[in-house]
Amino acid sequence: MNVASAAEVRAAIAAHVLGASQRHQELGAITLHPHQRDGVARITQLLDQYGGALLADDVGLGKTFVALAAARDACDPMVIAPAALRDVWIQAANRAGVSVRFVSVEMLGRQDMRPPECPPRFLIIDEAHHLRSRRTRRFAVASDLCRGAQVLLMTATPVQNCVAELRTILSLFLGERARAMRENELARFIVRRLESDVARVPGFSLPSTGAPRWIHAADDVDCLDQLLALPAPLPPADGDDGGVLLTYTLARQWASSRAALRSALQRRIARARAMEDALGVGRLPSRAELAAWCYADGAQQLVFPELAVRSTTSDASTLLEQLRSHSFAVRGLLGWLEATTDPDVSRVRALRDLVAAHAGERIVAFSEYADTITSLYRGLAASVRVAMLTHGGGRVAGGPLSRRDLLQRFAPGASARTSSSDRIDLLLTTDVLSEGVNLQDASVVVHLDLSWNPARLAQRVGRLRRIGAARKSIAVYMFAPPAPTERLLQLERRLRLKLDAAARTLGVAGTILPGLITAPADKAASAREERIAALLRPWRRSAPGTGSVPAQCAAIRSARDAAIACVRYDGDVSLVVVVNGCVTDSRDAVEQLLACAAGGDADVVPEAIRATTERIVSWLRRRETSNVVDLPALQFARSRRALLHRVDSIAHRTPRHLQPKLAPLMHAVRAAAAATLSAGAERALDELARASMNDDAWLHAMGEFASLHARPDGHQPPEILALLILRRD
Repeated sequence: MNVASAAEVRAAIAAHVLGASQRHQELGAITLHPHQRDGVARITQLLDQYGGALLADDVGLGKTFVALAAARDACDPMVIAPAALRDVWIQAANRAGVSVRFVSVEMLGRQDMRPPECPPRFLIIDEAHHLRSRRTRRFAVASDLCRGAQVLLMTATPVQNCVAELRTILSLFLGERARAMRENELARFIVRRLESDVARVPGFSLPSTGAPRWIHAADDVDCLDQLLALPAPLPPADGDDGGVLLTYTLARQWASSRAALRSALQRRIARARAMEDALGVGRLPSRAELAAWCYADGAQQLVFPELAVRSTTSDASTLLEQLRSHSFAVRGLLGWLEATTDPDVSRVRALRDLVAAHAGERIVAFSEYADTITSLYRGLAASVRVAMLTHGGGRVAGGPLSRRDLLQRFAPGASARTSSSDRIDLLLTTDVLSEGVNLQDASVVVHLDLSWNPARLAQRVGRLRRIGAARKSIAVYMFAPPAPTERLLQLERRLRLKLDAAARTLGVAGTILPGLITAPADKAASAREERIAALLRPWRRSAPGTGSVPAQCAAIRSARDAAIACVRYDGDVSLVVVVNGCVTDSRDAVEQLLACAAGGDADVVPEAIRATTERIVSWLRRRETSNVVDLPALQFARSRRALLHRVDSIAHRTPRHLQPKLAPLMHAVRAAAAATLSAGAERALDELARASMNDDAWLHAMGEFASLHARPDGHQPPEILALLILRRD
């Protein structure tokens, strides 16, 4: 190894781990902040090493322009995101001077979705948590698009319910290996910065958020008894008894508003009417057939059950009795609701008081249910400058208003540009606005109901807490669910468990629920990775341009005897440390030694370098053997074992004079069996493993697959890229 100065070796380590420092501050008409430029460098490094990365920066830190900067030099990059974000992405791409193709997440789930003629080589997936279930069609289509592409995933909330969802998202470029990795290993593929990690510079600021405050509206205690007394509904032909689930669903709608519950009960009556018509002619509809019988705005679409329903039943009379019993009880509950005090009046009054308390500020109130939004809008329209927005469109006192016009009134500086007659003090909206939009001109968030998903609560606040916000702080309020509902659903407990799962892996920014205590943010695996990056960042700046020099070593003065090495094995660049003669890649140990490695140059002792390199090389060889013998992917993908068995069988029965010709192909098959593949590539590999072909055709097909999907550097011998010896003073 070449002996160099400590500054040069530090710079080499930082460049290998963090990537080359980004010199370009400008991205089209955008000036990137320092944390954005650092994010681009780290993401580019991950993309080059692993073919993918997850950008999970906290909401409001400018992930969109980081992604566009990473895609600046890519050929025809593609963006997959919710359809509601199409305009956001197109406008951002135009400002950044980057041309992108846009495909909506919703389009991926359609049966008529056709694969693009030119598969993407660089793919950005925004709000990637929409692909957290591998059982959906949209995940299957997305995984096919990820084959052969560099994949940049983006979401501030990758853990919505459990860590398994994070594994599924990362499998888009890691494949089945993601399921075998521990949480601290998964964190290596994630770039996540919270506001506390971002250095303050002129022009960059995020508003603070106070602890959420409960709003207690009038309780509707007696209604729970009525809901629990409902008899079980009649399930469709392909369903089971949904009585308990129905009660939970109705209770959640009740917790949101009386209007949401009333609409749900009316839909139950319409569903019962449709099933009664079908049972009258001896047929029992399926779920899909019931869904085709449209009900909206109090009107039921007429359908001839003899033509529309295929399933028949011989027990129509018994089923009719159960159906009518449920329908009669639902009608009775609706009558009871009309005769009792409506708690929505109390909710309207609380919102009116909130507007008065925050005079001069803009308020955005979110709900899961459009019926809740509509009911509250009607109650407030006469006394408050209020607007509503649902999937059905927007509305103000003067009539319908487009989504785009509504968003413009909450964009940065909108208050100064909007006349007093057009001003909106309160925007009531469903979660259609909880992702990807900027509402910086507002400074108050209200959760009209508690979502099952705590990440949704954070996303709502993130619409206001962004760069360029109108005020320095964001106030957050929550309508408390009725006490009996909260006990029935255990909603708050579920939210806290989900938040704790996210806190352990990624950390939670701010306070999501009043009085919430989760795992400390600094204990999260991603937080440790960020601290390691923060320790390495000054090294890169200390001697720019020297990071490309390979195989350097140096010695420094320190408080302890140890060593830090940047190594490459199995195609991956990583840091390992030597402590008390033992080699480890523990991230805790790496962080501790990096903090001790700022000393000046010391004399290089050749014997110490030789002994340290021998220990590290021996450890790398053992690790490489372990990865081959106990390949994590083999625990889940039988196709890997089938591939190795098939190529061994071919090798045994191939005549000796033909073996040299087939040897490169057989080596390629073994490389594919050990390679890290995306979920889409693994599915193709599984099909190839079972393909009925002759040996020669199969080996050539596998060779072509390996050339497309197996990383070329994945099977180079392990090596030490840079070594820093720490010597006690």
